[in-house]
Amino acid sequence: MKYSFNSVFSSATFPEYTYVNRKSSGDFTYEERLMMALKQMGYLIVIDGPSKIGKTVLCEAVIGKERLVAMTGNDFKGENEFWSVVAKKVDIPLMGEVQNVSSVSGQGEQVGTRYISKYQTNKERVLNYFLENNKVLLLDDFHYADEKMQHDTACQLKEAIRSDLKVVIVSLPHRVDETVKNNPDLQGRIMNITMKPWKKEELAEIPNKGFSMLGVTAGEEMIDRLVMECIDSPQTMQSICENIGYYISSDKILKNEDITKSCYLRADYLTYQELYAKLLAGLSSRGQKRAVYYLEDGSEVDRYGLVLEALRKDPPLKSITIAEIYERAKAVLDKTKTTQKLTTQTIRGTMKSMFSILEESGYEADRVFDWKENVLTFIEPLFLFYLRWRRDE
Repeated sequence: MKYSFNSVFSSATFPEYTYVNRKSSGDFTYEERLMMALKQMGYLIVIDGPSKIGKTVLCEAVIGKERLVAMTGNDFKGENEFWSVVAKKVDIPLMGEVQNVSSVSGQGEQVGTRYISKYQTNKERVLNYFLENNKVLLLDDFHYADEKMQHDTACQLKEAIRSDLKVVIVSLPHRVDETVKNNPDLQGRIMNITMKPWKKEELAEIPNKGFSMLGVTAGEEMIDRLVMECIDSPQTMQSICENIGYYISSDKILKNEDITKSCYLRADYLTYQELYAKLLAGLSSRGQKRAVYYLEDGSEVDRYGLVLEALRKDPPLKSITIAEIYERAKAVLDKTKTTQKLTTQTIRGTMKSMFSILEESGYEADRVFDWKENVLTFIEPLFLFYLRWRRDE
């Protein structure tokens, strides 16, 4: 069978050929732990972990895509009744009627009487559908539903899981306890699986498996670079490796320039242009002229541009302290031209302003990065990838 880069590597669908089984804490893999949790009756399964770590892919691998009914918090926005929303997802009619016809023989004549009863979709009909068809309900990003819906759902799920409905909630780490908070009765009825960040050797398995199938020669140095560039994300690793197929030469020996071009191409498809522009523009200076910093490449930036340049430097760090940002910023400056003094206070003020820009622009701040106790944490590693690989206009 002849394989292609697009079939071997897959960032948007289940990676059939390059899926990696990872060891969880203890003696079991994440796959084994999820299988064990699904066998337990009366429990709600919660899988938490950083963004793009493979939580949904884990569910697809263990449960199977055909059994999953996947929904997100956005599906429930503006809705009032949990089971009605689920019914719509699986195409169960919300309203209907049942006709019963009876015939009575009298004096040689057939007399027909028709009875019509109307029904509205309820919890029992939805539960029967899931149980009869061996389906599993997957709720992703459920915190985007309004608070009332979250509370009502938590109450509904308590009873539903006792009827052996299988429910998996996928969550970011700092959201994992919200289901419990909404209904304390769920305490003791939750089986939690926390997915840890990928180890370097686990991420390296993706290109090693795929390149072996494709006949690509990739030295250890090239594999190490791929691991660094994907920023702990198996999804990004899949995408970079897939794009390499557009650039690798006929000798099929992976080179640095192949990886570089692939990273640029991946960034071209990301949708952070508007967010980046807002962060680069910064908060209104109310007519005051901003201090200018000169970079080694000859360009001029203000404090916002300087911080963004500092974050682009190698190696990419998902969590970085104010001291590290300060040292990186100093390293990109042309000290022979820059007269403006740079201080950690400048960095601190800039980061606070950037976080304010996220909130004022209507972005979900906790979906991009967090700034707390002088530490910047990228909640969304793809945004850090974009910062590093966006093309300068």
